[in-house]
Amino acid sequence: MTHKDFIVVGGGIAGLTAALSLAHKGKDVLLIEKNDHCGGLMNSFLREGFRFEGGARALVNAGLVKPMIKEFGLGVEILPNPISLGVEDRLMRIEGEESLYTYADMLKKLYPGSEGDVDRIVAAIHDIIENMKVLYGVDSPLFAKKKKNFLVLVPAMAAWMLKFLRTMYRISKMDTPFEEHLDALSSNQSLKDMIGQHFFRKTPVFFALSYFALYNDYIYPKGGVGAFIESLVQAIRSRGGQVLLGTEVVRLDAGAKELADASGQVYHYGNLVWAGDLKALYTLSDPSGLGEKERAGFAQRKEKVLARKGAESVFSVFLGVDLPPDYFGKIASGHLFYTPDRKGLGQVHDGELKSLLGRWDSVKDEELDDWLKRFCRYNTFEISIPALRDPDAAPAGKTGVIISALFDFELTKRIKESGRYEEFKRRVEDEFIAALSSSIYPGLKDKVLFQFSASPLSIYEKAGSSEGSIVGWSFEQDIPVVTSMFRMADSVKTALPDVYAAGKWVYSPAGGPTAVMTGRIAAKKCLG
Repeated sequence: MTHKDFIVVGGGIAGLTAALSLAHKGKDVLLIEKNDHCGGLMNSFLREGFRFEGGARALVNAGLVKPMIKEFGLGVEILPNPISLGVEDRLMRIEGEESLYTYADMLKKLYPGSEGDVDRIVAAIHDIIENMKVLYGVDSPLFAKKKKNFLVLVPAMAAWMLKFLRTMYRISKMDTPFEEHLDALSSNQSLKDMIGQHFFRKTPVFFALSYFALYNDYIYPKGGVGAFIESLVQAIRSRGGQVLLGTEVVRLDAGAKELADASGQVYHYGNLVWAGDLKALYTLSDPSGLGEKERAGFAQRKEKVLARKGAESVFSVFLGVDLPPDYFGKIASGHLFYTPDRKGLGQVHDGELKSLLGRWDSVKDEELDDWLKRFCRYNTFEISIPALRDPDAAPAGKTGVIISALFDFELTKRIKESGRYEEFKRRVEDEFIAALSSSIYPGLKDKVLFQFSASPLSIYEKAGSSEGSIVGWSFEQDIPVVTSMFRMADSVKTALPDVYAAGKWVYSPAGGPTAVMTGRIAAKKCLG
């Protein structure tokens, strides 16, 4: 049996943050990761000489990442990550806050007669950006270098906290679904789609409409997102921490404070940070050794967590293209959000999809194909071209391209059960390529050297994320975790003694920044 004061399960960004925070304090920490590499939904990989991001296409600094790099001396070089937006043949690059009004002009030209609606929407976005500046525009003292002079540190912390709390209060009043907010500002469904297709269904309005602030805060590590992850792993090891890869935890005995992996190895912990899927924590845990009151609390919490589902997932297509990066750079930046048709999805991804799933056994292949064509034609794609940010990401004269769109896990699951999974994946790949080849990148399909894809099922199987979710819980139901920023410190608590949780499943709405924050908070809870 292995005995450790601190064990972290899950090597994603939340688990790495927790483990590094503990190791940095000189604590005896073991991080256990089931895959052969850390990163979870933040990773990079090579295919035929091309480097791709397997999860997040870049990092959002959010006042956290750069200070984290500085505090822990990670030695990661940060490259610019400019964002472009486009609809049909209209494209623009985000260059600061003033780009919001360039965006407004673009929308007004796309939707004549809706100029007043655009002004109202843009005014709402501007108000939210002012609030989000505090969250994502100021380096958090959580990762500030410790100052020797305590009297210098306290005023800086107090000033930051005052701004933070004031902003949190304003944001807490903006928790309605963005669809409802947009409905109050416009009756033009296509206009609302151009804005709303960027987000998961029922995303809280403050989280959704703050995206312009986030666009200005994206950064890209030289060597890819995976290089940042690897720097965290090395930092943990250099401080005496252990990172155990290829090890899947299959049981947690809460009474004995023991974990067991698939090979039968047992690990005893003093404090545990669970930075994996929250459903897995409550499924694998055995509370029988706890007191009656603790068992009852665990059972209640387990029922609530297992009854909920994750948010929509994504479908990603990876291409090796026989075109130089300059071909793409003359059109847009290396990270862009693009919609081929101003019409928008309408009910294609909502009412129509629900109808298909509701009568699945009678749906013909032709009907599904027709739905898929329209889904790809009217959708909004996130396009990432690593070599436009880091030239080393592709062979000379060639370019790697990643194309992603929000996608339904249940549909993918039904396709798999019907035996058409590989065929369907190829069809989605071809439709994604066709949509861009006939619009922003003419002739792209004729220059593809190779293509492959990752579906919501791929995320579920490789990352162990329920329903293939990349942002945690679905906003279409009651959320079983903390949703108030005032209570973020409570988000890491579980129904098990000396067990804390971190990552996208413990707080909602979630993303990379909240995963980092909850990892840090969980580590502090362990330290008491």
